[in-house]
Amino acid sequence: MRNAIRDRLLTAVPELKDVYEPQAADKDSLKPYAVVLQGEDTDESAWAGFRRIVEVWPYISRSTFAKLDDLESQIASALVSQPLVTTAGAVFTCSYLGSGQDTVDEEWDAITRGMQFAVMALQPIGGAVPITSDPWLTALSAWTDAQMSQEWTVYKGVWPLGYTKPSVMWRVTGIDTKMVTLGSFQVTKRLTAHVLGFDDNQQHAGILELMAALGSTPKIPLNLADRRYMTVVELRANMEADALTAGQVTVTLTSRTKRPVTEGPLMMEVNYKRI
Repeated sequence: MRNAIRDRLLTAVPELKDVYEPQAADKDSLKPYAVVLQGEDTDESAWAGFRRIVEVWPYISRSTFAKLDDLESQIASALVSQPLVTTAGAVFTCSYLGSGQDTVDEEWDAITRGMQFAVMALQPIGGAVPITSDPWLTALSAWTDAQMSQEWTVYKGVWPLGYTKPSVMWRVTGIDTKMVTLGSFQVTKRLTAHVLGFDDNQQHAGILELMAALGSTPKIPLNLADRRYMTVVELRANMEADALTAGQVTVTLTSRTKRPVTEGPLMMEVNYKRI
């Protein structure tokens, strides 16, 4: 993971002379450079993987903190929401949590500050398996793919290795059932969409495009051969929600299903006696 961050920073921030692990840098290292410190892992969710705190410390020669501000901005732009790939093929992204106090290192003749990033590894953890084959999820994903602009990619249930931007990922977040009549019952499912763009403006536009399509479509095909549809009963959006971990759009869908009929054994004969 550190190597993936190092490679990304050296490619996207050409001003950096090098990116070091903590024990590798010293007072004679050519400035400006960055030091990457890796923290502990914490379980985030069964479908999103794990969360790790990584600190990046940019070092520049003692001058003005305005130059450090500029380097901090370049580092954040290079890492935030960018898919990074480890040598093992695992994909992860970084969210910027902010920076710490300005620090003057007199021994190394440098000024620096710590930048904190939450690294989200988008791989399932433990034994949990994300839901990817639910027929409602498949139908909604196919419908979304047809509704969104051509540049958008639609995924089901989990962010895959090598996911692209802009993209929408639907996942099932709740299921309820209730009996309607003796011969049928109603299924209600809640599905959440994660809308991920190259920047906030594209992401915002994608959410609005998806909301407009869902809001103007009362029924979504579930199985056209059987003439079954999903009805949109509730639609919500949270523009401030994290695109990778929480998802911004939640839709509640319902559909009525016939109860399975269990046939009893056929009667071979009937006897009666007149009284």
